[in-house]
Amino acid sequence: MKRSLKFKLIFSYLIVALVTVLVVSALIRLTSGKSLMNLVVEEQTASLADSAETYYVENGSLNGFFDYYQQLTHSAPATIKSDAPPNTFDKRNVRGVFGMVDSNYKAIIPTFNYEIGQTVPQNQIKDAIPVKYEGETIAWILPDTKLQFSLSNEEQVFLKRTTIAIGLAALAGILIAVVMGFVLASRIVKPIRQLTLASQELARGALKQQVPVTSKDELGQLTKTFNQMSTELDQVDMQRKRMTADITHDLSTPLQIISGYMEMLGDGKVTLTPQRIEIIKTEIEHLRRLVSDLTTLSQVEGGGLDFQYQPIQPSILLERVYQTYQPIANQQNVDLILDVSPSKSSILVDEGRMLQVLKNLVENSLHHTPSKGRIILGLLEQENVQIRVSDNGSGIDAEDLPYVFDRFYRADKVRGSSSGKMGLGLAICKALVTAQGGIISAESEGKDKGTTIVMTFKSAVLPKDEISPE
Repeated sequence: MKRSLKFKLIFSYLIVALVTVLVVSALIRLTSGKSLMNLVVEEQTASLADSAETYYVENGSLNGFFDYYQQLTHSAPATIKSDAPPNTFDKRNVRGVFGMVDSNYKAIIPTFNYEIGQTVPQNQIKDAIPVKYEGETIAWILPDTKLQFSLSNEEQVFLKRTTIAIGLAALAGILIAVVMGFVLASRIVKPIRQLTLASQELARGALKQQVPVTSKDELGQLTKTFNQMSTELDQVDMQRKRMTADITHDLSTPLQIISGYMEMLGDGKVTLTPQRIEIIKTEIEHLRRLVSDLTTLSQVEGGGLDFQYQPIQPSILLERVYQTYQPIANQQNVDLILDVSPSKSSILVDEGRMLQVLKNLVENSLHHTPSKGRIILGLLEQENVQIRVSDNGSGIDAEDLPYVFDRFYRADKVRGSSSGKMGLGLAICKALVTAQGGIISAESEGKDKGTTIVMTFKSAVLPKDEISPE
């Protein structure tokens, strides 16, 4: 039979409570009788000591104390047998006491087998309790340390009632433990049950599942982790769907154009002119570039791309990119600015891959920077080297900034373009920079307020003779 977690928790609480109650009850039961007998010894000793002190004050000695004590306890008529010898008494009236001797160890009342007036050996009074008057010991009381006496009927009734009360308390404790176990188990199992249901929905394909966080303990942490996982899975699924749509769009358009021309050429409706050949070549180049981007991204993320690392001055990289895109920027009426000084540091990177990243970033900025806009290639050298590509173009909304480097994030959504092309460019840049030990980030104040891409690398100071001249 399958047991639920709730049942197991309740059963565990019940077992713990039952064991605790039984142990406590057994200890109380075993010690209560002894404690009661010790109390009798203490009371009897105190009573006898008080009577001896009172008698000594009144008479100046303890001679005749035995008769006085029997009359005081009203035991003479009831306890002295008619055929008993003198100086005997009923031990029931002095339970918990073996006897009493004076300061000279002579029996004041019958002590062990010694009659009144006989000297009791010192080795038998080693546990004696002194009775003092004005700092002087006047007598010794011999308590029954072995508790060899019996409890009275009233005391036995009291002990029995105590045992019953303990049993009732134990039963009440067990019932309360069951109730508390049920309540606590329900509170513990509830979030687990919610997580289980949400996990089942997740397994069925409903990826966006959120479970209320009701505590700050391990279950609360587990719930937070599950919610985060569910959110990320939903985002990945959305990216996958966008990827499918983007790939379909980017592949279908050039394929339709090429296949359309091929069909018309086959039917003899059109002739193959240089202009039409150029259109087909353009669409083929678009397909080739798309496949190349996908291949590059998968190789970088899979660790299958080789890097030829060497120390490079970042100012030289920016100078090359500037020289390459200056004519294109002039054609678009965009001001391309190179804002760098001769490098004092170098970065350990693959020169070709870094040029690929910078060219991708500049092309992206040119695509989203309007006429009469500007693009700045900047360099900041402090503890680390920062390479910056800034523009005053379309900008990025704050809600899109965390995802701008995500794989297949739509470029038209981020930078306001209607080109419909997949967002692979920035994803490739991030993969290449990260693979070379750098960090890449995007900064933007919002739509139409420009964008700055920052790449940060560890720097190594160059010798003075290797610093590029101005």
